[in-house]
Amino acid sequence: MLNTILKWLLILCTASLLVNGLLFAGTGNRTLLVNIAGNAGLGVVLALYLGIIRKKQ
Repeated sequence: MLNTILKWLLILCTASLLVNGLLFAGTGNRTLLVNIAGNAGLGVVLALYLGIIRKKQ
């Protein structure tokens, strides 16, 4: 169950990162950089946590 939730969160984080990247490329708005950095950080944390969970099983 936890694996499924983390996978969906990782997918949503990746999609949000892509959308914010496209918006930043189109508008050049600096506030979107904060969203991009937050999404990237959250994605890395989720990916590491998924890797740790899979190694324990």
